[in-house]
Amino acid sequence: MTDKKFHNGIDYALNVLQAKWQPTLIFWLGFRPLTLDELGKLIPKLTTEQLRVELAKLQNLRIANPVKDTADCYSLTDEGGNFRQIMMSLSIWGKQQMNDDEDKISNLIVEPESNAKLSELVKYNKFLQEYIK
Repeated sequence: MTDKKFHNGIDYALNVLQAKWQPTLIFWLGFRPLTLDELGKLIPKLTTEQLRVELAKLQNLRIANPVKDTADCYSLTDEGGNFRQIMMSLSIWGKQQMNDDEDKISNLIVEPESNAKLSELVKYNKFLQEYIK
């Protein structure tokens, strides 16, 4: 959990969404279970130690599973998966509203296949940044 006091559930959720790396980690951890090395390649601006700290924060919030699976991968809890769905719906809605205000047509959002190669996922980061970064 957290020591910070919140006024309501929205305030609590916004705290998670406003953290610099947590939305990106939530997206990738909910995409498929990933090793620390894979997460490092998907989020190269974080050192391994910074990545571990961010993962620990998500584990303390009960968004990420507190233990790795047998393949040494990190993943989301069921509640974390629910939060990811809400986060993605909110980000898509927000991007569509921004585009409407700018008289643009929103692109169709398609996630990569869950068995996509890591190199394909790294390329997807550019698209992802338009929605959650």
